[in-house]
Amino acid sequence: MRKLITTLLCAAGTIFEYLFGLFVTAQEYFRHSGAITTEERVTVSSEMRVSIIGAGNCGCAFAADLANRGFSVLLYGHPNHRRNIDAIRREGHLSARMEIEGKFDPILTIKMATAVEFSRFLVVTIPSYGHDGIISELEHFDLSNHIIVAINANFFALACSKKLNAFAILETNASPYASWIQNGEVLIAGVKTSLPIAAFPNALDEKRRSQIAEIFPKPLQWCDSVFEIGMQSNNGVIHPAATLLNTGRIESTKGDFFFYRDGVSPAVGNVIEAVDKERLKIASALGFRLPTVLQEMVGFYGGDFDKFSDFAFHTSVHNTTKATPAHMRHRYLAEDVPYILVPWYELGAKLGIEARTMQALVEIASAVNGVKYFESGRNLRRLGLDHLSRAELLQFVHDAARNKLRSSSPKNASSR
Repeated sequence: MRKLITTLLCAAGTIFEYLFGLFVTAQEYFRHSGAITTEERVTVSSEMRVSIIGAGNCGCAFAADLANRGFSVLLYGHPNHRRNIDAIRREGHLSARMEIEGKFDPILTIKMATAVEFSRFLVVTIPSYGHDGIISELEHFDLSNHIIVAINANFFALACSKKLNAFAILETNASPYASWIQNGEVLIAGVKTSLPIAAFPNALDEKRRSQIAEIFPKPLQWCDSVFEIGMQSNNGVIHPAATLLNTGRIESTKGDFFFYRDGVSPAVGNVIEAVDKERLKIASALGFRLPTVLQEMVGFYGGDFDKFSDFAFHTSVHNTTKATPAHMRHRYLAEDVPYILVPWYELGAKLGIEARTMQALVEIASAVNGVKYFESGRNLRRLGLDHLSRAELLQFVHDAARNKLRSSSPKNASSR
């Protein structure tokens, strides 16, 4: 009987906490949801409101950072992936440590309608393999006054351009933070000194660029094309090679070693640099001159290194925690192979460029996980570009940087 009473009291407490959380959420929501003008709907500085879509490592770090800087923040977690939302609710706040310290109270929700209504700025922070589900939810809303910012986008704008009527869709090539979330607490080990970003279509005026820049913790590097952003993902260069070349160690230790310091030996670093050379060759054929992965990482986090393996061994930010996958279906493969290496390889093939190291990594990852990543990944067919010739693809990329897609894209490839 005593055990039964204790169980009932715990359940009652949980229900009360949940209802109280809903009350606070509703109170905060209605406080912010009065009638506003069209101009106010696209102005962060007047309302200081941002909806974060995704309550993972990046989403929770972003929420803590924005709250710390005075923004009113809503944090959305998918109903089927609400572990972090529930953990924050149980703790009564979102705790942050290291680069950002404090306890913060973002509005929490599992309803997309609430996130869309709360702010006209939607920052999508979920992994690429969750993009299709989010796009399916968002396409039910009128987003003509909304600006969507996809973090670690991996060609998100191309994947959703026919489905969402957003005012603009922006992409970054990485998260602003090196962060991890556990039990309602986010550890922010580092904040990048700057971040590349581009809009699709590329038609934002300086006022809106300034509004978007307010959201980010550090200066933005404005690029002309989401293709340029898509070709700059460091995750695709680093994670698949280092994960696959440490398969035995990952499976035998469940990831009990430092991914960068221990996992990126000089030989593994050579493979990472081979992938990077292929990436740069494809980017050059598309008309972009990009920094090497080593140059970009040093630019983000500082240091002076000649080889990527040297950076991996000495980087304090990436060696704060082990950050190693415990299994081979981790996002380092499940996201970075199909959503980065696959589109890179297919763009290269369309342009007549061989990328044998990328191809080998995709094939090995497919064998390891029993998934045909070339078929299931974000290939040119899924991006709506498979029908283009080499010349038409280059023209499409050119037009994407100059906001001419509405009138001159071949076969209306980008029209909604």
